[in-house]
Amino acid sequence: MLHLILMKEFDPKRAVEILKKLSFPRLAGTEGEEKARELIVKELESYGYKPILEEFELMTFRIKEAKFEVLEPWKEEIPCTGVGFSGSTPPEGVEGPIKYVEVGDPLLLPGEEGYLLLMSQRPRFEEYKKLMKRKPAGIIVSESNPYKKLSHLDMIYEWRKYGLAPMVHISFKDAYKMLEYGARKGRLILLQDEWKARSYNIVVEKEGYKYPEEIVIVCAHYDSVYDVPGSTDNAGGTAFVLELARIFSNVKPKRTLRFVLFSGEELGLRGSLAYVKKHEKELEKIKMVINFDVHGGALGSNSVIVTGPTQIKPYLEVVGKEVGIRLSISEDVFSSDSSSFAKVGIPAVSFYRSSGVSTAMHSQDDDTKFIGPQAYATLGPLAVRFLNTLVNAEEFPFSREIPENIAKKVKEYFEKRLGLEEKKEKEKKEG
Repeated sequence: MLHLILMKEFDPKRAVEILKKLSFPRLAGTEGEEKARELIVKELESYGYKPILEEFELMTFRIKEAKFEVLEPWKEEIPCTGVGFSGSTPPEGVEGPIKYVEVGDPLLLPGEEGYLLLMSQRPRFEEYKKLMKRKPAGIIVSESNPYKKLSHLDMIYEWRKYGLAPMVHISFKDAYKMLEYGARKGRLILLQDEWKARSYNIVVEKEGYKYPEEIVIVCAHYDSVYDVPGSTDNAGGTAFVLELARIFSNVKPKRTLRFVLFSGEELGLRGSLAYVKKHEKELEKIKMVINFDVHGGALGSNSVIVTGPTQIKPYLEVVGKEVGIRLSISEDVFSSDSSSFAKVGIPAVSFYRSSGVSTAMHSQDDDTKFIGPQAYATLGPLAVRFLNTLVNAEEFPFSREIPENIAKKVKEYFEKRLGLEEKKEKEKKEG
């Protein structure tokens, strides 16, 4: 049978080679993205595809300087990384009293303006809006893991309409020291450039010979956060999709099989949201989206999040047993490009690798040290089996629906976590 032939063709070592080639900073809208795009296009062309580049605009940034000092009761410069889009201080920085506020607990918030707020985690959207009403001079965010290097992150650009407070990350160890020894006053310097840039999604497809109007999308994001290799997040997922594109390049599918590599995921799902908007007229044709985000860790296990009909989970459980791999399956929303499709009612299945390497995500330790073909050896054949079923079944095997409870979570994800779609005023009052 075809799926057995394809399963044997999946090459984990080839996927790792591609992952390693893509392991360099690839922030959307920068030269790193362009370099990655050229590598991906060349790879797809070598398989016989003719890639299409779909342009869209986004805001991007460059951190020029990030510096934080404790001034009282002792003096010490604390290593830090700036948070993109959180604004800039004057060149000389800002000074202010330091106040630990946990995750923005009202009990701990100061009544006055101008504080440097020390937080145990980055504020989420609702907390951010409340914090901006206090007009802090800046926000100092502790890493949540004592053993993790500093995160290189950004906030959602649209949040700035509620106010800005220059924000940096410091280590868990340094945050604990500040808390334990009573850091009272500090100085923060954060300088960054922000600009509108062009970014590109990469698209190739195999048109279905029997049901061309039915489309299955296989996707991953190829961008990274700033100044990190982004090996597992998401050079690994990109490599997964490219290997699937390679082995399906000589297959004539019954349905249209489309491979899409998105940019701008790390800046707020920008590429996939732009794709959904651009292809609005054909969304009804898309039967399902298969997403790959966070892959490559040699030591680990395989997980799936289903944002779609209830038939998928038991089906994947059976396929997992058939192939002979352990698969952790949950039904939920996934913080990745799959959500851009789920938002408009298109079912999605997201595969990811659970691994100790995942603790290094968004830091400079997300490199190739602990990458290996073992990460693809088990999940690769299963993904091939699943994808072949989707594109070659005589009748599409799953309903095109998202259960109401999951759809509600998707809606809340965009409203409360990303803050890209706030509730209408009427809904707020009714709630």
